[in-house]
Amino acid sequence: MTDSVGHGGLAGAGAYPRPARRRFWRLHFQRRITLWGIAFVAPTLLFFLVFKFGPMVWAIELSFTSYDMVSTPTFVGLDNYRKLAGDPVFLASLANTLVYIAGSTALITVVSLALAMAINSRVPGARYCMMAMFLTNLMPIIAVCLVWRFLLHPFGLMTQLLAPFGVDRVDWLTDSRTAMPAIIAVTTWRFAPYFMVVFLAGLLAIPRDYYEAAEIDGATVRHRFVHVTLPLLMPTIFFVVVISALLSARIFLMPYIMTGGGPGNATRVLSMLIYETGFSYLKMGEAAAISVVLFAIMLVFTMGQMRLFMRGERVHG
Repeated sequence: MTDSVGHGGLAGAGAYPRPARRRFWRLHFQRRITLWGIAFVAPTLLFFLVFKFGPMVWAIELSFTSYDMVSTPTFVGLDNYRKLAGDPVFLASLANTLVYIAGSTALITVVSLALAMAINSRVPGARYCMMAMFLTNLMPIIAVCLVWRFLLHPFGLMTQLLAPFGVDRVDWLTDSRTAMPAIIAVTTWRFAPYFMVVFLAGLLAIPRDYYEAAEIDGATVRHRFVHVTLPLLMPTIFFVVVISALLSARIFLMPYIMTGGGPGNATRVLSMLIYETGFSYLKMGEAAAISVVLFAIMLVFTMGQMRLFMRGERVHG
């Protein structure tokens, strides 16, 4: 009897107590889940590390060197940035980029919100109009640029349509006063339908109870828009403003194909200057410095928008 008790005691001592055994298997299961999660995420992280963050760090390092893609990069410190500060072409391109970002972002936001509200009004045929407008976002950007070059020709369709209203022939893309507004208008035509769908999703997420309560209180359509729609739509507006600004900052093909940066430097933006400096003049160090400046501009803009958005959330909260 003593031997059996002793044997049972040894068996019990050699095995895990039941609560400890459960904790062991639970920890083992959680560790396996974590490892599987890392395995699924690792390819994406590796992709961003190799093709996104790695080139960004290399571009920042390259901006402090003189490099012609043939010889070994030579460290020059801040010389590239000093040259840019005194380069009239860079300053003109910087001003054009800021004007283009501000104009296209504001116009895209306003037009896409107006289109979304018109679609959300549930008038007959609104859904078909939305589908037709969204097709513009599916067209290849090169085709869009070529078509609009034809439409904005001094003897093109736009001139013919405006002629009955007494508007003379306009050199839309060859006049420095109208070239940038024309490109901004085409950009809005291209991207507004996409953000219209984003705004429509935000409008549909707003509960109808708020509008019914405001209507019972006697609020007009303008008051409902200002005090109900806009505050509840602020996250969507923030998203549209930031994404459209980022798209505008990286625009290249539209001014390159439609105007080639002209007339003069009226439509030359920083992305075009980066391409020309790096691949036409083989000044990769200066091109990298321009790209760093463009990155800094968008970083400051995004951080400023986030601060304004968070401040607005605290005020309305």
